Amino acid sequence: MGEQAAGAQVSAPSQSLLERAKTNDQEALATMFAQFLPAGETIVNSQYLGVLGLWGIGTHSFAAVTQRRAATLRISLLGGIDYQEGALEYVNSAHIHQPSKVSLYLGVAQYLVIALIVSIVIGVSSHWALTLLGIVVALLALPLYVRFYYRRHKSGVVLWIREGAQVYSFIDRKRMLVANELYRDSMNLREERLRVLGHP
Repeated sequence: MGEQAAGAQVSAPSQSLLERAKTNDQEALATMFAQFLPAGETIVNSQYLGVLGLWGIGTHSFAAVTQRRAATLRISLLGGIDYQEGALEYVNSAHIHQPSKVSLYLGVAQYLVIALIVSIVIGVSSHWALTLLGIVVALLALPLYVRFYYRRHKSGVVLWIREGAQVYSFIDRKRMLVANELYRDSMNLREERLRVLGHP
């Protein structure tokens, strides 16, 4: 699980391909996942699930399901790639979670208040321009805080594969219905796969 096919050359997708995939262009999504899948294995459903960050800055999350496997792909701002997959017949259980917006908003408010206080203290002891600079830096670093928040409060779908391995997909709140559709397809294909293999 989580290993690319032997000998496959992995490269970050071009910016235009990534932009198309973020609009759920099925051809672009198929091209991105194709470099990891065995030749001839076709994608049944693939989706863009959102960005872990703010203002479109962060790690973009994609997921796909074929007749044989569920796969996720995360692409960071600087081109980092994280691919995971699991054979459908080995899925033991699944979990979907979306944390409350209240806890996120309270966390962001707390972060901004602390950043403002620190900026004011630095500005008072030095120069007022440092207060302004501190506020700007705090606002620019806000997407990092959101990423930290979602590291502690998982949001998405987790499929547990045999022996405890996980296939995790981050989901934006507004794309939860799309994620539910992808999850249902995965479970239906899992049942079909078990019937083909003769599992009870």
